[in-house]
Amino acid sequence: MPYLPELGIVFVAIPKTGTTSITRALQTISKEYGGLQLLNDYIDKPFRKKYKLDKIGDNKPGRAKHLSAIQLKFILGDEEFERCTTFSVVRNPWARMASRYFYTREDNEPAEKDKVQRGTTRRFHDMEFEAWLTRKYKRHRIGTHKNSQIIKLQDLKGNLIVDRVGKLEDVQSTLDWVSETTGSPRMEMPHVNGTRKGHYAQYYNNVTREMVAEICREDIERFGYIFDE
Repeated sequence: MPYLPELGIVFVAIPKTGTTSITRALQTISKEYGGLQLLNDYIDKPFRKKYKLDKIGDNKPGRAKHLSAIQLKFILGDEEFERCTTFSVVRNPWARMASRYFYTREDNEPAEKDKVQRGTTRRFHDMEFEAWLTRKYKRHRIGTHKNSQIIKLQDLKGNLIVDRVGKLEDVQSTLDWVSETTGSPRMEMPHVNGTRKGHYAQYYNNVTREMVAEICREDIERFGYIFDE
């Protein structure tokens, strides 16, 4: 979760929604304003104990860059969180699911020393897309795996607690809004860290398309996404 206290900017970063590129855009303006905080910190037991994060009961990211909005509110405190301009970016669920699939394939697995440097704890696989997605679907049906983007942006009562939720498909307008709201220099959205080529629709059939529709129903309905061929 990039946090720029001098400008009062908080970016709630959801995995596989262009977070590396958006963070890079924030870094272009951050040096003259004291630099970004809460970016590469490890969320270990002492960190969680310090900020009482176990009281929240949500997911436990390995690095600070993917903390949820409610976790950030606990860390920064109510007053500072309310002072800041908070924003996040979501992505078409079908596109995001395909991106997650390729990101965790064995042929994208970094070397062990790179895993240590990045704090990577995720598991990698050699499965075909439908088999991989079927496994996620089964976990979703029994309630053991959450795939919602909106859950990262809510408080414990389900209320949205960020000022703006933009879409990756129109992310520059969100960055422009942040600049205008905070009076900061304009940021340009770079493209880095891509993991696949081509339109996401080519990876789906009718079965897998409906799996994602059910898994990500809340995001699809809340943000008005459709399967765009």
